[in-house]
Amino acid sequence: MPASLERRNYQRSTKMKYLHVELPSLHLVWKRSGQEDAVCSVIRTNYPKPSALQVTAIMRAAGAEVRAVDMKIRKQDTTIPYREFAYEGGTMVASRMGTPFENVREQIEWADVVGLSVNPTSWSNIALDFITYAKRVNPRVHVWVGGTDAMFRPEFYLRHGVDLVVRGEGENTARELIAGNTNARGVAKLHNGQLLDTGIARGCNLDDSPMQAVDLFASDVPLWNMNIEANIPPEIPTPIGFLFTTRGCNQACPFCTTPQKYGKLRFRSLENIQTELELLRAHGIHTINIWDDSLASLIRWGERDHLIAIARLLRQMGFAYEFSQGMVISDLWDKENGQPDEQLISELFSHETKNGRWVGCYGEYFPMEFLQDDDPHNAAAKLMSYDKELAVMRMILSQGVRWLTYSCIIGRPQDGPHEFDLSARRLNEVTEIIEEYGAKGLPTPFIYSVFPGTKLWREESVKLKYSIREYPELYQLNATPHGTKHFTPGGLMEAKMRLEENILSPTQCKNWWRTGRYQWR
Repeated sequence: MPASLERRNYQRSTKMKYLHVELPSLHLVWKRSGQEDAVCSVIRTNYPKPSALQVTAIMRAAGAEVRAVDMKIRKQDTTIPYREFAYEGGTMVASRMGTPFENVREQIEWADVVGLSVNPTSWSNIALDFITYAKRVNPRVHVWVGGTDAMFRPEFYLRHGVDLVVRGEGENTARELIAGNTNARGVAKLHNGQLLDTGIARGCNLDDSPMQAVDLFASDVPLWNMNIEANIPPEIPTPIGFLFTTRGCNQACPFCTTPQKYGKLRFRSLENIQTELELLRAHGIHTINIWDDSLASLIRWGERDHLIAIARLLRQMGFAYEFSQGMVISDLWDKENGQPDEQLISELFSHETKNGRWVGCYGEYFPMEFLQDDDPHNAAAKLMSYDKELAVMRMILSQGVRWLTYSCIIGRPQDGPHEFDLSARRLNEVTEIIEEYGAKGLPTPFIYSVFPGTKLWREESVKLKYSIREYPELYQLNATPHGTKHFTPGGLMEAKMRLEENILSPTQCKNWWRTGRYQWR
């Protein structure tokens, strides 16, 4: 970027006009002769987008005038195809699903800087198309991109029209950028055609991070009625909000990017959390999706009491809540006594009814992950044996939790028909146990995926048939660029579909393959 352009854009007497855009959803359909079309990308629309709410707050606190638009939640059934490609004897049709680009033209024309968060790699072509459109309708606009994929593939984005990539945590970087310092920590850019990268910004004090900018999304708040995977049950009040109480992770799962993005686990003070909950409540929000990646890991930091205090605070303030990203199951195990930690589970997962409203925990994502292994500890150090995981789940259900989603990750290089069959049997057993307690279960099997920023990506331990540059839409949890020793990529996709047919009801299966949306049984 020429120095003169940098000066003109950043050193100004008036506030920078910053527009944050939540991109449309990816709608990916696998078409095969003689077979029903199958959607193989999950469609999530009516929920608060954490990156949008956090980044807009950070930019406003740094001194920018900020606007925001969520293109997923408006016109969410509008489908606009943008490419097709051959895949495993069939064709993949990729579309944008949501607000058409031209509907936000006026906002783009207003902006000095457009910001995007590109988290899954599968969104990257949608991002590039939007960047091309934005620069056509507003030639003076700059585009800044953050998010997981951009963080670990900055040069790809910079060579496709992006002016700056923000790598890592934006709290300090945003202030430096608005002050005119494009060499701040956490910035990647091109200079004379060469990549200049100052590294990943990590380690900010979470209590210094601004509260999420809910007011910028006031017209969207009434539409926030979905958790990550399905509609909020009718017994639970909407709209919902989200909450992060920690950042980072001390685990080292080979398929996860969080430790590389954020470093070691840090946590917010209880007073800081309460202030944000009061903000959410002021916007009519009484249900919280807790998005922390490894919240229960606070125990390993000697912060068990802080973890319990968070749950108590939520209940005292009258919130219903769900652990949307789950808990590390082994953190809920009392290792000294060789049984589930009953006292901890009771504190985290109990609920009551107050004035006809659910208060406390109503749902949990239960990350079983490698059900195809007799000893999943070998696949990820945080995991326990299947029998112990079931014992923890039963204890959670005994607290009155009524909605559980649960996963397995299938499709590693060694996985074949036996591993799929064992996963199906165990997922069905989990569903039966959940229903014994009068609760509802939603199994969500995922394909073992390789993402930039993970150990799997760095070690190149999975042989990729479809490159990330040409076929980014396949780099997600419901499609695949690779096979296994037993399956081609297409065979792996078909094996996943047979697994889904085995564990979901016919109605659930039909809805998932036709729409990309999960639903409760």
